[in-house]
Amino acid sequence: MAKLKQHEKVGEEFLSADSTPPDVTHRFPFPAEMVWAALLDGKAWTEWLPLTKVTWTSPEPFGKGTTRTVEAGGAAIEETFYAWEEGRRMAFRFERSPLPIKAGAEDYRVADAPGGCELQWWGKARAIFPLGWLVTRQLRSGLSKGMPELEALIARDPERFKR
Repeated sequence: MAKLKQHEKVGEEFLSADSTPPDVTHRFPFPAEMVWAALLDGKAWTEWLPLTKVTWTSPEPFGKGTTRTVEAGGAAIEETFYAWEEGRRMAFRFERSPLPIKAGAEDYRVADAPGGCELQWWGKARAIFPLGWLVTRQLRSGLSKGMPELEALIARDPERFKR
């Protein structure tokens, strides 16, 4: 594993998620509770995104201050959740990682929608130009490609994601 470095502690102000449209949105034909259950399933993340391991490092119940470690491409990213609304929202910052960024954050929101629900995502990385832009673009692309995979995962095994 590559050496981890501390990132800037960012929060709500970093993404401006309350005042800007989501970077990625996907409509699911499932209840919000099922999509939320999939977001809580560490193994599921490795089945719909290019991640190799997701480990919740805080005990349940999860909430503000919860931590987890995500592994991708031989790199570990330690995350701290700065916002949590059970069943509806989880937002975290990148606490420590080997990524060449100063700061990074992601915000996931699940909202009821006709016939199911909608998952909205905001994400951003800050680094010297053009690295921040490139990492942000890579995150956005991964989520855009991954959300249909998440839908297919839930459709294949809906019992797994019933709470």
